[in-house]
Amino acid sequence: MMSGDWETEVYGASPLSSLERVDMGKIFTWIETHLPINGSRIDWAAAQGEHSHCRFVDEVELVHAATRAVVRRIDADSGVEHVGDGVSPFGTRFTGEGADLIMRELLGIPEHHYFLDEHRSWLVVVSNEGNLDVLDRAT
Repeated sequence: MMSGDWETEVYGASPLSSLERVDMGKIFTWIETHLPINGSRIDWAAAQGEHSHCRFVDEVELVHAATRAVVRRIDADSGVEHVGDGVSPFGTRFTGEGADLIMRELLGIPEHHYFLDEHRSWLVVVSNEGNLDVLDRAT
């Protein structure tokens, strides 16, 4: 599917069609300036805060674990910003309402996914290779 097709076919349908669009460049710039980077990856060992890593072979288990990791961190006064590093044409913002379904739809897009609390207190990264990294940042 071409980039325009993702925007029409995936982001144009419920539940993603109603999500607020955000500037993905600003989110990637924040990641690059606030987290340690080694090459093109986050250097989790050098990141400040509590980091956990899991590797999944089963994609369904990965989606469930990533969804749980994000949903349990969503505060009533905060939203979640999502960017993908492949075919997603823009970033999105959502709240806890319907987050389970939104997460499943976003994680169906074949790319690396970055979910951040809008206040930047946590970050959940999901890779195509089955990696789930969660960082609860030191405050």
